[in-house]
Amino acid sequence: MRALSDAFMHDLLSSNDGVLHPILERVHQDHTLMLAIRDGYINVYYRGGSILKLSEQRKGSYSAFFDIKYNKSEPQCPALPSAVASKEAAETWVDAFQDLKRIMDRFFSNHPKPERELQQLVARENNYSTISNESEYFISDIEVADPLLGARLDMVALRWLAAERKGGNNCKPAFIEMKYGDGALGGTAGLVKHLNDLDRLLGDDGRRNAMLDMMEKQFSQLDLLGLLKFNRSTSVTGVELNRSVKPEVIFILANHNPRSSQLNSILSDQEMDKFSDSPHFNLRFFVARYAGFGLHADCMVALPELRELLGSKDA
Repeated sequence: MRALSDAFMHDLLSSNDGVLHPILERVHQDHTLMLAIRDGYINVYYRGGSILKLSEQRKGSYSAFFDIKYNKSEPQCPALPSAVASKEAAETWVDAFQDLKRIMDRFFSNHPKPERELQQLVARENNYSTISNESEYFISDIEVADPLLGARLDMVALRWLAAERKGGNNCKPAFIEMKYGDGALGGTAGLVKHLNDLDRLLGDDGRRNAMLDMMEKQFSQLDLLGLLKFNRSTSVTGVELNRSVKPEVIFILANHNPRSSQLNSILSDQEMDKFSDSPHFNLRFFVARYAGFGLHADCMVALPELRELLGSKDA
C-alpha cells in the first residue's frame, strides 16, 4: 500500500506546525515539480527524476535524500540537512531546489530521459493544470512496480467521466504505459512484454484488488494535499473504483514516426490479438485530439481501430 500516515499528511498540510508544509507549498507554486506518494515516503520529481525523497522515521522527523548520481558535473552539492524535523530544515531544502535543478539539468543534458519527463508532463496536465478539470483520467501514481509478479506500470489512473462527476462511486481503473519513440516499441520492454505482465497482474484477483485499494487511497490523499484540480459536487466525499468492470490498459505512443513500419508490424502480430479481447482488461491506445496530453474517453481507441487508422495513413 503506497500511502502516507496521518502524521505524515498532517506535517505536509498544517501551516501551523507541519514541518513539511514549506515543501508542499513549493510544489503548489512550481509546476515543474510533482509530488508522488509512496509507502511511508514521498518523492518530489523534477523532469522525471527525484529531486527529493522524504521518508518518515518517527513522528515529526523525516530523512531527506538527493541522489548524488546527478552530481557528475558539479564540484559539490549544496549543504543540506539529512533529516527534516523542523520547518527551517524543510525551507533549507526548498531554497536549494534551484541549485539542485541546475545539477539535474546538466545531468539530463548528457543522459536524457524523455519518457520520464513526458510521464511527469502527462500527470501534470491531467491532475493539476488549467485543463485538468476537463480531463477524464486522473493519475494517482507513476513508476509502480509489483516485485512478486515482475510487472511495472508507468502510470495508474482513475477514469472519472465528466458526465458522472455528481457521484464518485463509478470510477474505472486504468493502467497506462508510455512509449517514447519507435525504438521503445519492441524488445524486452516492448508492447507485448508489458501486456503479458499486465495480464498476469490483472488476472490475479488479490493483487488487482490491492492495486485498486492503493489507487483509491492515493487519489484521496492527493486531493487532500490540493494536488488535483477539478470541479466537484459537494455531495462527493471520495471516489470508489468499480470492481465489476474490466480495467483499461492504455498505451501512449509518443512521437511515433509515421514513415516507420515498426508499429504497424508489431500491431499486426497475431500475438496482439489475444490482448485485444482479454478477459482481464480492455486494451486501448491514446490518440490525441489535435495536440496535447489531456486524457479523455473519446481519445482511447481499440486495437482494430488503431490498425485501421494506421492502414489509412499507409494508403
